[in-house]
Amino acid sequence: MNAHFFALLLIFGLGHSARDPVDPAKGVQLHSRIPCDGFGGPEEAVHVQATFSSGASSATGAREFVVSRYQTDKCSVETMFQCWHKPRTGWHELWSAASNASNAKPSAGDILPLASCNEWGSSEAPQYVLSGWYQEGSDAKPIWRQGTVKQVSSQPEVYEFADPNGGTARLEIRR
Repeated sequence: MNAHFFALLLIFGLGHSARDPVDPAKGVQLHSRIPCDGFGGPEEAVHVQATFSSGASSATGAREFVVSRYQTDKCSVETMFQCWHKPRTGWHELWSAASNASNAKPSAGDILPLASCNEWGSSEAPQYVLSGWYQEGSDAKPIWRQGTVKQVSSQPEVYEFADPNGGTARLEIRR
């Protein structure tokens, strides 16, 4: 096969495992603590650190935390004559931290930007959801399944989920 074919596979995501759309009921809503006043676009930068256990068995697959933001199909880049970028309405991945079965070390501290307002000058707050995912199956292409994320502590702010094989994932947020 030639390089053009492989490039098309990567562009269209045919080389990656598919994932169902995020179910907000299984996730946790996140919000910026900076109030949205309708005059600007303030953003809170929160520090996040993910830790993944090795699980109860060697069959435990990869686990991942994902923060998604709900967006409407409003044109985000428009010229006088045409819309150049119009994302589909729905949840769009903003940030993620992943592990595989052999990695039980904490992630490096990342910074997650949480906007206070949906857009510049708006008084509407954006919708964010933290979801947890795990791989299921031993095929060449395992399936991603969404786990139920629960808040286990508010000071510090800590969230966890577990996969069916006993592997756990923990995310700490420092504001």
